[in-house]
Amino acid sequence: MKWFVIFSLTFVSLNALATRNERQIIKCLGEEEKKFHLKKDTGPLYDLNQRMISEMIQIPKAELDAEYFQEMCGKGTPSPSLKLLELSITMGKEIFDVPHDIEGSQRQVAQGMIDDYIESTREIFLNFLTQIQTLSPSASCLKEEIPQLDAFLTDIKYLQEDVDMKKIFAGRDVKIFKGLVNYSQAFERCRARIKKKLKSESKPAAKKS
Repeated sequence: MKWFVIFSLTFVSLNALATRNERQIIKCLGEEEKKFHLKKDTGPLYDLNQRMISEMIQIPKAELDAEYFQEMCGKGTPSPSLKLLELSITMGKEIFDVPHDIEGSQRQVAQGMIDDYIESTREIFLNFLTQIQTLSPSASCLKEEIPQLDAFLTDIKYLQEDVDMKKIFAGRDVKIFKGLVNYSQAFERCRARIKKKLKSESKPAAKKS
């Protein structure tokens, strides 16, 4: 049922929805989406943005707490979508603010949808990471650029699925997310190292000939 809602809402105009509901979180993600379209960028961050829009549309009238919204959408934030995912994983449902005028069953629905979303962040993050890895110039590039990632992936692999993602990140989150948002620059550094290594290895062969 949840995914039926996601795919149904995908066909709704995001701008019209944001204007009608005046939800700042949707507007922020929509502005990021607009930038991707202008740059014709359809990479992992674009896909993450689409997923986060779908997730947030489902949560009726919920916004981010003002402090967390500033972190997500403040000036200089490289990717609001990734920042929202980071905050969701590291802080949990406390980042959300359901208006006081939402009461009774409506409030229960909103809180339930927030809980469902928080539970889905593990899968969202791993999908995002997998997408980046498929673009990597080498199998070891991401681990070279983000040393904390190796231990994190080991924990993900061997710990049970019901372990809280917040505990698995355990202070590694800042460096991991910073590295992931700048993955294209990381890949450039990896390509430079690979090129340098190949050039170095080719010199002895050239001398023999």
